[in-house]
Amino acid sequence: MEFVFQCGWCDGDNFFVGRQVGFWVDKWEVPSEWYCRFCDGLNYTPDPPWEEA
Repeated sequence: MEFVFQCGWCDGDNFFVGRQVGFWVDKWEVPSEWYCRFCDGLNYTPDPPWEEA
């Protein structure tokens, strides 16, 4: 599943494909830290629920 996170520095939309954790549960794993693809600013993933892309 793909999720979208907004950069805290430039408000750019960054997309990540989450890896499903577990077989019968609806839990996903995404990076805890990431760099914006527009401004290269360091961001931290917020707590779920996340917005699907």
